[in-house]
Amino acid sequence: MCARRTLEVGARVRGTLTREGQKAKMLAVVRVVKPQVGMGIEFLEIDPDSNATLWAWIESLRKPPDIP
Repeated sequence: MCARRTLEVGARVRGTLTREGQKAKMLAVVRVVKPQVGMGIEFLEIDPDSNATLWAWIESLRKPPDIP
């Protein structure tokens, strides 16, 4: 995850991921910090609707792109 500022490992964050007008809200904890790359987060709490949205995004990454 990229952010305006890097947080410390163990920091808890409440965040919203946005993709193509859809949103997934969650509470997470920073597990990995890589300078100039970003942070790895672990989701701690996510509501059922946001969870379904997140899984749909993951599934869309597994599918090959449509070739015209």
